[in-house]
Amino acid sequence: MIVDIPEIDVETATWAEWESARRTSWVARSQRGFEVLRYRQGLAVLDHKQLEKGASFRRRLDDVGITSGPIRDLWERMLICNEGTVRETLRVPLARLFGPAQMNKLQARLRSIVDGVLDEIESLDDVDFMRDIAWKIPSRVYCYLVSAPESFAPTAARLSDSTLAPILGNNKSRRQESIDAVWESYALVKDHIDARRNNLGDDFTSIMIRQQMEGLLSEEELILQGMSILQASVENTIHQMGLTFATLLERPERWREVCDKPQTVPVAIEETIRLHPRFGTVFRYAPAAVEFEDIAIPGDSWVYVSIRSANRDEKMFEDADDFRLGRPRARALMFGGGPYNCLGQSLARLEISETLRAVMARCPGIRMLGEWTRKSSNAVTEVSQLRVALTPA
Repeated sequence: MIVDIPEIDVETATWAEWESARRTSWVARSQRGFEVLRYRQGLAVLDHKQLEKGASFRRRLDDVGITSGPIRDLWERMLICNEGTVRETLRVPLARLFGPAQMNKLQARLRSIVDGVLDEIESLDDVDFMRDIAWKIPSRVYCYLVSAPESFAPTAARLSDSTLAPILGNNKSRRQESIDAVWESYALVKDHIDARRNNLGDDFTSIMIRQQMEGLLSEEELILQGMSILQASVENTIHQMGLTFATLLERPERWREVCDKPQTVPVAIEETIRLHPRFGTVFRYAPAAVEFEDIAIPGDSWVYVSIRSANRDEKMFEDADDFRLGRPRARALMFGGGPYNCLGQSLARLEISETLRAVMARCPGIRMLGEWTRKSSNAVTEVSQLRVALTPA
């Protein structure tokens, strides 16, 4: 058992301190629990069957002050807060939605959505990438998936951001905004489902309605699943899309390399997710004592996988701070693992990929204007500014 492991203050530690701790040990202690610093052990934690995920989102709710009342009860019934057979039951319908067949159908439509967004840009010389591109594409894709009118896209983006950003960023000043957005989402999703019942197609809403008719979902679960798709399919993809473009454009040679080798787009996306992941930390709860490698984790403990640190693990990635298209593919830690892997990760990658391909085809000379800015907490990174010139050549 490791006794002398590093201590780290997650609120004040510099990146150099995180790196120093990682070189000393795969794990550190902090004021909140155990910090997993290396890739291999991070992967094992995310796959560990005795460590729970549902409790982690409940802790986020606690931290932001959503601790009781009807809104907490609603969250407690959603997939993200559950474990065991309840979680497994709720995952089955969503897994079918995000399966290969649905993604293949979406790919044909995605390019036209991206092209439509790019067509709307009036001046190519100075474009607010986040406002004019990133915030529009995932919300329009969501509307297509559920057969909502495209005019609903700005509302979808607002609701996703207002619901999740205060919770993921532990922003107590926005707690009421999140609560209000959840209730608004519930009402809108319910109304959309009711309107869709007599006009079923092959969209996500119709598939979920059929699942409810087959007994796979209760009426409330149907609405909650619809809310889950709205919340999870928009905001996180928006910021990872911004992080991907910023990572490629901050070094023009990176962008040129991908343009010269368009077949490397999937690899480039994985490398940008490694260098600049949307999620800085993914964590698990140990309800009972568990032995993990060379330490004993007591019951009622929290285990945090530092995605940013593990993604720069020198034992896993040679010259870990460098962008390399030739790296062997490694699983992206921020999407979780085992029974908790992110169901929407294929959708997120597909949206980013098609946006990259469209911009490469139409504006291969794209360049960043000035420095890009971001706001990072221990949990997530938000891209606050990314201005570009969409130069055709």
